[in-house]
Amino acid sequence: MNILIIGAGKVGMQLAKDMTAKNHKVKLIEKDEEICSKIEKNKNLEIYCGDGCDPLVLELAGIKIADIIAAVTGDDEDNLVVAQLAKLQPNRPKVIAIINHPKNEWLFNKKWGVDASVSSTAILSRIIEEDMGMISD
Repeated sequence: MNILIIGAGKVGMQLAKDMTAKNHKVKLIEKDEEICSKIEKNKNLEIYCGDGCDPLVLELAGIKIADIIAAVTGDDEDNLVVAQLAKLQPNRPKVIAIINHPKNEWLFNKKWGVDASVSSTAILSRIIEEDMGMISD
């Protein structure tokens, strides 16, 4: 499977390592040049230094052959732009995105190009509520 990850922070890097270990073809896009320099030393990961919201950078990194796009930047706006650009591609890759700010959760749906999303705040809230429910019984 061809996986394109936008954002090479902690989540993006761990995801890239996990997917590479499972023999998937992984490419990363990161706009921070210092992070790119560090990743370039890792022979197993293919990195493209540039803005993941730039259609030319996405094309260079292989968006047209990607099966999965993981938009895991620290900016919800960027993650949504990547999702919408992905859905304009003829291959229509599946898009997974991270939600950084809970107030933006309503935007991360199929209408905005997101097939699946993860909000750590929402997950933690649900866990707390479930545990609180168990305590009050």
